[in-house]
Amino acid sequence: MARIFLDYPFSTWIIFIVSTHILYVLGLVGYRLFFHPLAGFPGPRYAALSRWHEVYHDVYLQGKFIFWIKEQHRKHGPIIRIAPDELHILDADLWETIYTKAGRVDKYAWMSGRFGNDTSVLTTAPDDLHRIRRNALNPFFSRQHILGLQDIIRQKLDTLIGRVEEYKALNAPMPIHRGFMAFSEDVIMQYCFGHDYSAVGEDGWAPTLHDAFMNVTIAGNTALHFPLVPKIMNALPQAWIEKLDPVYAPIFRMQRDLGKQIRDIKQSIAAGSSSSDNDRQTVFSDLIHGDLPEAEKADRRLQDEAQLVIGAGLATTGWALTVGTFYLLDNPNVLARLRRELDEAIPGSAYDLDNPTTALEWTKLEKLPYLTGVIKEAVRLSHSTTSRNVRRLPKPIYFKDWVIPAHTPVSMTIPFLHLDEEIYPDSNSFVPERWLDNPKAKNGAPLERYFVGFGKGTRSCLGLNLAWCELYLVFASFFRFFDFELFETDISDIELAHDYFLPLPKLDSKGIRVFVRHRDI
Repeated sequence: MARIFLDYPFSTWIIFIVSTHILYVLGLVGYRLFFHPLAGFPGPRYAALSRWHEVYHDVYLQGKFIFWIKEQHRKHGPIIRIAPDELHILDADLWETIYTKAGRVDKYAWMSGRFGNDTSVLTTAPDDLHRIRRNALNPFFSRQHILGLQDIIRQKLDTLIGRVEEYKALNAPMPIHRGFMAFSEDVIMQYCFGHDYSAVGEDGWAPTLHDAFMNVTIAGNTALHFPLVPKIMNALPQAWIEKLDPVYAPIFRMQRDLGKQIRDIKQSIAAGSSSSDNDRQTVFSDLIHGDLPEAEKADRRLQDEAQLVIGAGLATTGWALTVGTFYLLDNPNVLARLRRELDEAIPGSAYDLDNPTTALEWTKLEKLPYLTGVIKEAVRLSHSTTSRNVRRLPKPIYFKDWVIPAHTPVSMTIPFLHLDEEIYPDSNSFVPERWLDNPKAKNGAPLERYFVGFGKGTRSCLGLNLAWCELYLVFASFFRFFDFELFETDISDIELAHDYFLPLPKLDSKGIRVFVRHRDI
């Protein structure tokens, strides 16, 4: 029989292979258009066939797929098929159903490879494994733990304020966005690993890990669709990559240092030593000492987790501080009301140039209603993460007249909810007053129900308590003790223009720059 097939000429084989491929493609097209479980859902036909439209918008057009999704909702309604196997929904009330009431659900494994650290808690798709990894970290980021962390935060904030004083003396424009990123980096590094790179003390707050992490985030759109790319990059010597793009140098340094710290802790345990200079109590030393399964303590696994915790800890908080600062300086009436509240709550005598934040306590600041409104608006309009949140529920979902099959990847997007005019009237404006006096949405539900800046449910932001604490302490100190004036900065420097998992403004933005002025306190 084999001999018979070998007797066919080469051209016949080519025709056979091409014909088979064409038949396969035609069969796949027919199945996805007419017989797939999602065949009856609204959306453009080409989205049912492949993901190449997503590649076009997210890679070629540089993070524009989020805007394509919004336009398709405008055309087709609140539920659309955005890919052969994925639905996207635009409905404020369904958010709670999918992300809170559904309980334990899986993420979509296809979206786990965008950062090259697919064993971190963020990218873990199966719920059972996610639960193990998340439960091990939760105690370290509880409210009680963060309350005890305030000395670290104050120390770094005092250093940042010292740098602000220098800019005030120089009367030079200050890149305040870089200062916020440096501050957030030092705090999360010090808390989790017992050391940092003193980014907040660097001239102009450069370089920082934030620059390298943003490069990874931007590259993530390509890695998502072409997973071979990060595998190739990870196989290359780091020295080669640094020569190609020096911005990665800080992240490689961090990886080497964390790897060494992990190995030192393990060697200390193996030697029977309970403590050493390299084994101070930190989040990750406690993880290694803890009762995680041994497979979860593998060096690479812990490095993935460490990289995720640092990246998440510095990027989202630093950006919320940046966005909130811009809106406050661009809205004098809002700033004046905030200052009246802060002036009354924080006496001028509290400002000591050597220890300016000593008198600031998170538990007291969170009782200030207008400051709380300012922070919630900063988080809402900074969007946290802009990539759609995809879940696979074990049971069918009933939405309006639709029945969504179990295990279907279903996604919703934070900016769409936070800019929903039915929930947040005049949603693009910075209005802290909307959070005062136990506010309600138009439907009578508490407005808090629709605040998802830190996510909802079992996969909500791990570091939300740390973020709240940092936001309260920084906003209170900066706007109680200083006057700022925007310099060559406008709303395009903070408006969402590109979705690279994290929100980016226009790519040529120079950030938020300010002059620091004297303020009588």
